[in-house]
Formats: sequence, C-alpha cells, structure tokens
Amino acid sequence: MSIVFSLSCSPKKPWCALITEAKTPPSFPKKITSLQQTEGKVVRFECRVAGSSPVEVSWLRDGEPLEGDEVSMSYDDNTAVLEIRPGEMRHSGEYSCVATNSVGKPRYAPIFETKLSPQEVTVGESVELECHMTGSAPIKVTWSKDHKDIRSGGNYRMTCVENISHLTILKADKGDTGKYFYITVKERKNPPTFTKKPSESIEDTEGKLVKIEGRVAGSQPMAVSWYKGDMEIHSSDKYDISFKSNAAVLCIKNSQVSDSGKYSCQASNEAGKASCGVSLDVAGPIKNLFTFPRFKYLFSFLAPIVEVDVKLIEGITVKAGTTIRLPAIMRGIPVPTAKWCIEGEEITTEGNVKIDTDNFSTVLSINDCTRNHTGSYLLTVSNPAGSKTVGLSVTVLDVPAAPIGPLNILEVTPDSMEIEWRPPKDDGGSPVINYIVEKRESNKESWGGVSSGSTANILKISRLQKGVEYVVRIRAENKMGIGAALESMPTVAQHSFEAPSHPGKPHTSDIAEDAVTVGWTMPLADGGSQITGYLIERRHIGGKWIRVNKTPCKDLRYRVLGLFEGNNYEFRVFAENIAGYSGPSPISDPCKPCRPITVPSHPINPKVKDYSKSTADLVWSKPNKDGGSPILGYTVEMKKADSEEWKKVNLDDFIKQCAYRVKALEEGQEYRFRVFASNMIGDGESREIAESTIKNGLVYILCLCGNSLLQRYPPGGGQ
Repeated sequence: MSIVFSLSCSPKKPWCALITEAKTPPSFPKKITSLQQTEGKVVRFECRVAGSSPVEVSWLRDGEPLEGDEVSMSYDDNTAVLEIRPGEMRHSGEYSCVATNSVGKPRYAPIFETKLSPQEVTVGESVELECHMTGSAPIKVTWSKDHKDIRSGGNYRMTCVENISHLTILKADKGDTGKYFYITVKERKNPPTFTKKPSESIEDTEGKLVKIEGRVAGSQPMAVSWYKGDMEIHSSDKYDISFKSNAAVLCIKNSQVSDSGKYSCQASNEAGKASCGVSLDVAGPIKNLFTFPRFKYLFSFLAPIVEVDVKLIEGITVKAGTTIRLPAIMRGIPVPTAKWCIEGEEITTEGNVKIDTDNFSTVLSINDCTRNHTGSYLLTVSNPAGSKTVGLSVTVLDVPAAPIGPLNILEVTPDSMEIEWRPPKDDGGSPVINYIVEKRESNKESWGGVSSGSTANILKISRLQKGVEYVVRIRAENKMGIGAALESMPTVAQHSFEAPSHPGKPHTSDIAEDAVTVGWTMPLADGGSQITGYLIERRHIGGKWIRVNKTPCKDLRYRVLGLFEGNNYEFRVFAENIAGYSGPSPISDPCKPCRPITVPSHPINPKVKDYSKSTADLVWSKPNKDGGSPILGYTVEMKKADSEEWKKVNLDDFIKQCAYRVKALEEGQEYRFRVFASNMIGDGESREIAESTIKNGLVYILCLCGNSLLQRYPPGGGQ
C-alpha cells in the first residue's frame, strides 16, 4: 500500500488531505486450464494473479497441499507457476491455486456442481434431495415447491454443510408430489463498463512511444488485462501496464512495424466482464524513392512475418466437441494474404469451420471439433515481398470408436460362450485401457456386466442358461471415457452343431453260447462334430431295450457278453458326438447264442478198397469232429498225375455214405484222389488217397505207409 500526503497553506484557510490507494482482494485474470500430459514429461500449470500486494500463493491437489521433491512452485511478476518433474500417473487429480492478501481471497458466485434429478418414492417413506454447489460464502439458500418457499420444520428438514444442501421429507404422501427448486443468492455486483474507450485506430511511426488508455467503472475487485490479437500482454521491457483510479493504460516502448495489430483491453469482476479494442498501425522506413518530373512516389515493401504462440507449434491437445482456435498475427507491406491448409488441401470457411482474417491477424476456428480435425495445419502468409509458412499441430482426443465388427462367436456350449473381437480402428487418440463386456437376454433390456479391467480381445463367458438366447456387447475405454458398443447377433446357449445320424444296421458274428460280436457301419453324417463313441442296446424279441455298454465304444464292433444260450436277441446302436446321441440304428436280425459251429475235420483213412479196368471203389471213415453241426455229406475230387487241377467227381449231390465208386477211368493213367466232409458251415479239410495207376487192364495200388511202399497185385499173381 502506498500513502501520499498533500499539504497546502493559504492565509485564508489552511487544509491537509491524506490520499491512500484502495486495496483489492486477489483475482485471477488468467485462470488455470485443464492439461493432459504423457507420463514422464514435465507438468506445468500457470495462472495470472491480480490484487494488492503482498499476495501469498499456494497450490492444492484434490483439496490437499502439494508436497514432494518433484513439485516446484514459484510466484513472480503476478504469475503463479506450478511444475511437476517428471509427471506420473499418481499425479493425476484436480489442481487449484489459492491466492490471499490482507483483503481476502478471490470470491466467486455460487455454481451448481450437481443438479436435482427426478425421484419416485412410496407413500410413507422418506426422501432426501441433495444439491452440491461451489462459490464464496456467505451464500443464502432457499428451497421451494412449485415456486412456493419451504420452511424447515414439521415434515421438512433442511441443512446446508460445506456447500452441500439437503432437503428431507420425513414421510412422503401424494401432496408432496411436484417440482422442487433450489435457489442461491449472493450480493449483487456492478459489472465493468468502459466509460471512456481508446481511439478505434492509432497510427504512428517506428521508434516512438505508443500509449493506449481507457477508463473503466464497476464493482471492485476488478482485474484488467491487455491482449494483442488473442495473446495476453504482460508488463515487460517492451510493455508498461497499469490500472489506477479506474484508468487502464498500455504503453508500447520503441514501437516497431511488427507491433501493428489489434489490441484489446478486458476488465472483469464477479458480476461480469467488458472489453474494448483499438487498431494500431506503425509505419516502417521508406525503402525506395522514385522521382518523376512532376510526381514523387513512395514505395515501402516489407516481407511477411507471422507470430503464433509457441504452444501451437509444439502441438495442442483438445477434447472432442470443443472449439479449436488457431490465432496468428501477420505483418507485411503490402498487407499479406493468409492461406490455411491441412494434408495439402486448402481450408475454407464452411460449416463449423470459420476463418477470420483482417489486415493484421488471421484466426482459424473449428466449432464442435472431432477426431477428423487432428493433424498438422499449415498457415502461409504472402505478399509481393515474399511468403512465410508456419506449421501448427492439433490433436483432438475423444472416446474410442466401437471395436471392429463383426463380433466372432468362437464356440458355444449350453453353459458358456467364447467370443473374440478386434480393437477399434480409432482409439480416440489415447490408448485403450479397458474393454467392458456385457450381456443380456435377447428379450430383456437390462445389461449385466461380464468382464472389465482387461485389454485382451478374447473372452470366455460362463454361467449361461441352456437354451436361452443372449446378446453380447463390447465397449472400449480410454482416458477420455467409454466409447460406442459393438453388439453380437442373438446367440442361443447350445452347441453349434447337431447330433449325428444313426449308424448302419448291426450284424452279428462269432456267436458263442453266452456271447456274440455286434458290428455296424458309421453314420452318414456326424452333425459337424467328431463321433466320440457308440452305445449298444439289446433285447429279447418283443422285450424292453437294455443298454449293454456303460462307456461309449470307440470301435465299429463290440463283444456282447452275458447272453443265455438258446434265447433270441436283437440289437441296435446309437452314435454320440459333443451335441448328444443320434437316433437308434435299424434293428439287427435275430441272433441265437449257441456253441460255435466250425467245419468238420478230414475223413479218416480214405483208401481204394477194390478196382476194375475202369473203376475204383473208395472207402473212408467219418471225421473225428463234425464242427458242432451234422455232416451233410462227402465230396470226392480227383486229378491226373500230370495236372494241377482237381475235379469234383460227385457233381449232383453230397455222398451220403463213407464209400464211393469212381467210374470212367482211363487205362494206363495215373490218378490222385481226395475226400472231404461238409456241414452247414462249409467244406472241411480234405484227405488225399495214395496214388493209383490203371495199366493193361490191371490196377496197381501204391500205398505209402511210413517209409515203406506196399504193392498190391491182381488175383492170379499177374505182374
């Protein structure tokens, strides 16, 4: 605070006056802006503070004082700066700057942080309405119903603690139905008003002091800021800024051509704000002088220059739905033209894109920006003296797009489902940190959570109800929020394939007195899933079916045990895959278990009993084993000694006796004979007779007995 004494004496009336400068509480002409930063980089917050000195500044995070070696705070030239080196995930939160002096703290009108929402309540129950607000105390609060004030007492109870106001209706009835309002009131303030504005246009030459002045009226405390274009100006070696006795003054020292442009003064207090502007044109030196006989022409050329905030060159990040503003100051003689481009295409005013250009500045504004507005913007200013290009980088952050469809159902069972999806094509400019998976029954509206907190894109959903139709949706999340959903087609909780078709008709073999082997062929269709086994059932003809095997058989035949000899049995077979069992196969032909039947053994001791010139009488004994079935008869075969082919002798039927006469033999020819028995199963093993020869009307019988050769001669002793 400064104190000024003024003393004046006169012979008529001495007087003395004390003039003091009024103190003002702190205010924030430039407030903190939200920041998104990559982990590991420096986090920097900056704000401007106005008010009577001395001012003490402190910083809070989530309402708590900041501590730690990585935190650096400074306050110089009315600018408060907070830096965190390096920034980490744990530093995320809500930061606030608190400025105090002998007058007080900044005061703000009340603002509602949360608003009332409609409620339904049963008659007789209590209901509580709650509203959060921010603002400087004291704040007067009033509750009303249908625009009629409510007083605390009776069925109503009202409290207000730490800017949270509650209205409780102890026992609600139908008369309490209506619209409830929450009203806050603060002392009325007068907004700033410019009682004297600076000249709309000022012209001067290089090297001179330029003074811009205006007068402002309004309630204190009041903050005054000066801007060149969209960039705020602070007191420095170049500028002198003051606000005393309602006079706002900006002085530009040693003015240059580059100082030309639009300047504005902005005054603000709790009740509102006001601003006024002025156009400054600083002329440069004369570059060329041409003299003609009767005229003198002056030509002054200056190549274009562009001034932009360094933050725009480094790159700015904005949220989708907000406004992108890219201001730039341009200078040059003659006045340069501005051209905005992105990705090689010129930008023009159209839709939500607007370009404002005058003699000294150009501003590109994009309202309600989207992710499509992310990119590098090029501003080119040019005049006959040259051109200048500057690049401005913009990143628009948004929630992720929906995952890329379709949502793949990898496997479905009666109680689970395995799904897979692809990440979003656009992650919103920030990595996906989570996928939220939800499901609902197709005939219901409410969704139930399945999984969250994972970035995997494959998931098995369990605890489904068999036969119920479900819809699944996937939403990606980044630091900006949760994006759009990808929904699946309705899917029934059941196997995605069918039961197989029935196997082929069973057949029986290898029959014994208490067992039989049952065989079958594979089903024509497996239902889309591999056959896992077969079940066999048996029954007495006309009886109930009984399962034979408890564990499915993997082969195409099965040995059925535990049968009773003499009973007739039928069999059928079922095929199984993961979807279930097929229908039954066709029923087998009846089968009667009995002792196994084989072919008979060979006849015993076959020989030539008698002979003549063209015949031979053969005899033998029946086989030792009939194979379990009566012998149907015998068969005699013969062949010439020099032939390999055996020929059947009894062509018409089996030989019923154990003897047979072979006729039509050729004299002098050697023959070989063999005999075998047959039953219902087939022909048994053959037995060959010793070699025989018919010669000169005589038959010589050669019999082999061990290692001896016996010869028989015809009666009468012929040789």
